[in-house]
This record gives sequence, C-alpha cells and structure tokens, in this order.
Amino acid sequence: MSKPPEHSVVDPPPDDGSPDTAIRSASSAPGLLHALRSCRLLVAIVATADEVDASGAEKSSHMSVVSMVSADGRRGLLAFTGLDSLQAWDRDARPVPVSGAAAAEAALDDGCEAIVVDVAGPKRQVVVEADLLDLAGKDPLEHARSLAEGILDDGSGVQRATVEVVEDRLRIRSREIGQPEIVAALQASTRVLALVPGGIEVQAPQS
Repeated sequence: MSKPPEHSVVDPPPDDGSPDTAIRSASSAPGLLHALRSCRLLVAIVATADEVDASGAEKSSHMSVVSMVSADGRRGLLAFTGLDSLQAWDRDARPVPVSGAAAAEAALDDGCEAIVVDVAGPKRQVVVEADLLDLAGKDPLEHARSLAEGILDDGSGVQRATVEVVEDRLRIRSREIGQPEIVAALQASTRVLALVPGGIEVQAPQS
C-alpha cells in the first residue's frame, strides 16, 4: 500500500451562497459572536462611478464595499448570511465570501464601528465595535487610544495631545488643549468611552 503524502492540500468546497444558518439563527450577541468565529459572511461589493459623461452615463468606475450610516452618525459595514438576503437588498451587488474575522478587520480598517448583518432581512443583526475587535484579534484599549488621538488631532496632522494606555484606562496629556475641550470632544464620541472600562484621565491646562 502506498504511503500518503505528508502534506496535501484539499480545496474547500465551492460556496453556493446558501444561508449560514448558525449566524442567521443566533439569538443573542454572544451567540452571534460565537457563530462568526467559525462561519462565513458575504460582503457586498458594488460598482461606484468615478466619472460620468454629459448624458450621465458611467465612463469609469471601481468596485467598493458598502457601509451604511445610522441617524446618529455611526457607520456599519454591510454583510449577509446568504445570497438570498444579499439579493433582497441589491440584486446587482457582487457577493464576496469572507470569514467573520476578515469581515471584522475590513470594517475596522474602513473606519466602521459595526457590521450590519442582513440589513433587508430576514433577520437584521448588528455586531458592535467591541465584538469586531474581539473577532479581529485587536486590543480594545489600543484601538481606543488611536481613536482618541484622531479626535484630538486638529486635522493638520500635528499631534496636539499624547494618549497613553495605563492599565485599564487612557491617560491624555496636552499643553495645547484645555480640559473642558478634551472632555467635550471625548463625550461626543461614545465609541471611545465604551472601549475604556477604567475611564479616561485628562492632564491638560485649565481653560
């Protein structure tokens, strides 16, 4: 009897777009997170026009992932459990199968703070930012530090505050921004506060 090779590659079965029942049937946030660790999602890719002619016809375009913005300004990446739910939202969208971890990383890289699953049904679910970080294997405090730095930046690329991770909290030091301004800016961004269990320590001149 011949000896099997020590290393062999087995191609995964083709994805036929069937609904992922484990994700679709999740009844709680922990259950949804558990399902996403081992199941796939379909991310929607659509054509976005770069240039149109005088008649409004598309001259050039590129493919891009799709996100939605809620009434309070939060952005969520759209993903789907199956081809049926994707086509219920947009029949022209191209499905790209990805792991839950890859979808989470794509959402975070795109600046989103959630994934919206099956936005047009049959069962709409939301994966919040803390669970995205867990799926993507990222440190919530380091992510919060990066977000806080961006919020306190003046938009010119000049860092106006130093943000450090200290145990379970953030410490912010600044000689340019007053305490009231820092506090107001951070309170307006609930996503930072939600990721920092120990709170935020502010060391800045009084204004």
